Amino acid sequence: MMNMMLRLISFMSLLLLLGSCDCSQNQIKVSVTNPLNMDRGIETVELALAELKVDHGIIVLDEKSGMEIRSQLLDKNQDGVSETVIFQTALKASETKNFVIKEGKTELEPTEVKTFARFVPERTDDFTWENDKVAFRVYGPEAQRMVEAGEKGGTLSGGVDCWLKKVDYSIIDKWYKGNTEKIGYYHNDHGEGLDNYHVGPSCGCGGTGVMVDGELFPHLNYTGYKVLTNGPIRTEFDLDYAPYLAGESTIQERKKVSIDLGSNLTKFVIEVEGTDTLTAGITLHDKLGEISVDEESGWASYWSPHFGEELGNAIVADAKYFAGTSKIVSDVKDKSHLLLHLKVIDGKVEYYTGFAWSGSKQFKNKQAWEEYLTNFRKTINKPLVTKVK
Repeated sequence: MMNMMLRLISFMSLLLLLGSCDCSQNQIKVSVTNPLNMDRGIETVELALAELKVDHGIIVLDEKSGMEIRSQLLDKNQDGVSETVIFQTALKASETKNFVIKEGKTELEPTEVKTFARFVPERTDDFTWENDKVAFRVYGPEAQRMVEAGEKGGTLSGGVDCWLKKVDYSIIDKWYKGNTEKIGYYHNDHGEGLDNYHVGPSCGCGGTGVMVDGELFPHLNYTGYKVLTNGPIRTEFDLDYAPYLAGESTIQERKKVSIDLGSNLTKFVIEVEGTDTLTAGITLHDKLGEISVDEESGWASYWSPHFGEELGNAIVADAKYFAGTSKIVSDVKDKSHLLLHLKVIDGKVEYYTGFAWSGSKQFKNKQAWEEYLTNFRKTINKPLVTKVK
C-alpha cells in the first residue's frame, strides 16, 4: 500500500513538473559572431525559418538577459508565407552573442522608431521612405505628366530626394499632413528637420543612368511601385521605370529598394537590361563642396556647405560591382555630378546611397562620416556569422 502511494505521489509530481514547464514551445539557440576586428553598431541578423523549424509566430530573446528583442518576419516571394526572421544587435570586435528563438506572440508594443514607406497621393504621386536616421523620396508618373503638359506643380526627375530629419521617430505622415494644410510646410524646420535638398532633373542622392561618350543619360520618374514589407526593422519595395534611351541603346531598370533601422544608407538592387555598366550619381549643386573617393573601400562622397549646416552624400558599392568613379562639372544647372560606375553582373547591380546632415548631430564631422563609409564597406565584405544550435 505504501509503495502504491509513493508511486502515485511521484506520478502527480511529474504531472506538476510537466505542467509548469513550457514544453509546447520549440526553442532554438542561435549564435551571432562578428568576424571583424572592429566594433559593429546596430546591424540586422537574418535567419531562414526553414532552418529554425519554427512556424507559429516568432519571439527572439537575448539569452543573457532573457529579454525579448524586436523582430520582423519577411515574405520575400510574396506568397503569403514568411521565409525569414530578422532582428538587430550590436557586437564588439570578434564578439559572439547568443539568442533564443521560440514560437509565440510578441509582447512588445508597436514603436514609432521604425522603417516606413508609402505612396503619397496627397502630394501628386511621391513615393517616400525612411528609418530612424534618414528619409528619401522619388517622383511618379503624374508629376512627370504635369511637367510635360505644362501644368504647375509637377516634377520631372528620376533623382532621389533627401529629407533631412533630426529625430528618430517616423515623420513622413506628419510632414505631408502639414504640407497639405499649408503648402511648403516641410521646407521649414519645425524642430524635426526639413526638406531643403534640391534635386531638379539631377540624380540627387544616388539616382541612376548610363554614360555614353562622357554624357550621363538618366531615367525619368518611376512608373509603378509595390511595397514588399514595411517595418519595423526593414522596409522594402519595388519601383518600375519606363525604358529610356542612352545614345542608341534602350535601357530598362527595375529597382528593389530597402532600408534597415539604424543605417544612414538605403540599398538599391537594380535589374538592368541594355547596358554592361550602370552609373549612380550625386548632384554637386553649386560645386562648393569637397569630393572624396576611396576606391579601395568602394565609396564616393560629396561633403558640402548646406544652408548654414553641412551635408555629406555618398554611394558605396561592393568590390564586384565597383567600376570606378568620375565627375561631370558643368555650367548648366543640375548637370554637375560625382559619379560611381557599376558593373552589371547577371543582369543586376547593387549599391548603397545615403547622407549625413550636421543638423541631425549624428556625425561629428566629415572625417567621422568617411570613417563610417569605410567601416560600412567592411561589414558588407564580412557579414555577421550565424549558427543555429
